[in-house]
Amino acid sequence: MRVTREHERYCVDLRVDYSTRDAFVSNRVTNLSRGGLFIESDQPLPVATEVDLTLTLPGTEGALKACGRVIWNYDIQKGSSRVIRGMGIKLLDMGSDARRRLEKYIENLQPADALPASS
Repeated sequence: MRVTREHERYCVDLRVDYSTRDAFVSNRVTNLSRGGLFIESDQPLPVATEVDLTLTLPGTEGALKACGRVIWNYDIQKGSSRVIRGMGIKLLDMGSDARRRLEKYIENLQPADALPASS
């Protein structure tokens, strides 16, 4: 069964800093969409955890700030059965300037479904 997504996903390798009331962590975002992102992590946060995100987008000035919520843990690498530890974050709140910058950045990316599967 194929999952239908509201927003196209894009493969990226971006630095993200995120924090909760109890922790501050830096990691990598490996896929991104207009509605959320996936952070690879050996210690994903529990589902429903709210996070403050600071995302660095190449070629843009300043960091992009947003609030999100963990909506799922783990992912499967496209074209394989390899489980990737991490968490899916739904973007909940983002200023209009940050939203505009994210949209502009995504316009230049190739959708994840168009990329060949990694081995």
